[in-house]
Amino acid sequence: MSFFRRPTASSGARSTGTGSPGARTPPVPTEERAREICLAALARRPYARRELELKLRQKGIGGDIADPVLDRLVDVGLLDDAAFARAFVASRQRSRPRGRRALEQELFQKGVSRDVIQSVLEELVEEENPRDAAERALAPKLRGLARLDNAAARKKASQFLSRRGFDYDTVRTVVDACLNDLSEE
Repeated sequence: MSFFRRPTASSGARSTGTGSPGARTPPVPTEERAREICLAALARRPYARRELELKLRQKGIGGDIADPVLDRLVDVGLLDDAAFARAFVASRQRSRPRGRRALEQELFQKGVSRDVIQSVLEELVEEENPRDAAERALAPKLRGLARLDNAAARKKASQFLSRRGFDYDTVRTVVDACLNDLSEE
C-alpha cells in the first residue's frame, strides 16, 4: 500500500462504522459553501446564472440553498447575465468570429434568457458589421482555398461560414469578395 493512499475496507483496514468518532461524514452544504464555490468560479471568469446553478447542483447543493446565494450575487452586481453575454460575445468575436445564429445558440445553451440575448446581439450589430466578422473568420482559410478550383473553394468557404452561424446574404457577399480578391492575386 502506498504511503499517500488512504486505506480502504478492501485493503485490510478496519471499517470504523458510521457511529464511531473517526468516521467522516460528508459536509453539509451550506450557504457559506455555496457562496465560496460561486466566488471562486467568478474569480476565474464571468458566468451566467444558469451556469452557476448547474455548478452548485454538481457539488450537491440544492436549489433551496443555491437560490438565495445567487440572488444575493445578482443584487450586489457580481452576477449579471447581460454583462456575461456582452463579455462572451466580445471574447468570441475577437478569437473565433461567429454569426448571429451561432452566438444566439451558444448564449442560450449557457442559460442566458432570450431577451438578454436579443439586446446584446443588437448592440453587436451596431458595433460591428457582420460582414467584417465573416471576413475575419474566413481569412485564415484563404490560403488553403487558393489551391482549389473556384467552385470547390466557393463551396468550402460557404459551408465554413454557414457553420459559423452567418446568414446567407453575408456568406454570399463575403465569399464573392474574398474569392474574387484571391483570383486576382
